Amino acid sequence: MKKDMRWKVAQIGMLTTMLAMESILPQGHIVDARHQTAQYRIEEDMELAGLSSYVRGGQAEGAYVSETIARVHDQWQQKKQEEKQKQRIRQQKLEQERMRKERQKRKQEQRKRARRARIRRAKQKQKRDEKNRRLAIEEKCGRVIGTESERILQRIVEAEAGGEDLEGRALVANVILNRVLGKQFPSTIKEVVFAHSGSRYQFSPVSNGSYYSVHVSNGTKKAVRRALQGQDTSQGALYFMERALADSGNASWFDRCLTKVKRHGCHEFYK
Repeated sequence: MKKDMRWKVAQIGMLTTMLAMESILPQGHIVDARHQTAQYRIEEDMELAGLSSYVRGGQAEGAYVSETIARVHDQWQQKKQEEKQKQRIRQQKLEQERMRKERQKRKQEQRKRARRARIRRAKQKQKRDEKNRRLAIEEKCGRVIGTESERILQRIVEAEAGGEDLEGRALVANVILNRVLGKQFPSTIKEVVFAHSGSRYQFSPVSNGSYYSVHVSNGTKKAVRRALQGQDTSQGALYFMERALADSGNASWFDRCLTKVKRHGCHEFYK
């Protein structure tokens, strides 16, 4: 009986040690049957383990000790299951976060590819449009670059928009080219620039003589060359005005009879 009791106590000691390692019991209160010979020491540690029956007089209730061992073992198993469940939940959360980041990364890559494709298509379309416009200008006017027509275009652009940036000057050049390509205006650059009704010319620099006195800058030459090569952002504009310098009658006619397509610098563009 005593031998069986010592074996049961040793089992309690081992299970209690396992519980202490799993934070069920404080580390300083481990029952080790191999080193505890005093009955009151065994009873004290069994109380710390939550046991309500003590070893008294060298004898113990065998059935209760077995029940206690089973209960402590079940607690340990439950603790292990809880830890495994927590670990599974942590792993699931980590996996969900990883998948979320991968989806987000794929979406970002898709958006980047779509944006690059849009930019590529826009550039291809711009090149086609520039080529078609250049061919249309050459078909209507013949070769312009390096000819008198280019110099006329440079002088009128300098006189009308010499204080504007390259884009503003190219817009004025494209208005004149739009007229050349249109059906309701003359078919050459020279005829468009010097078009008049009686003594009233289409472009005020020709009327007031500033066209003849301007010094064409390199910036204007560059802007005109771009326009002749087909670069066009005028949206088909056929007219432009500087409202601050226009008389009220002309400005009113622009607003009533034409459609404003854009404004750049000091000029407003219409068609």
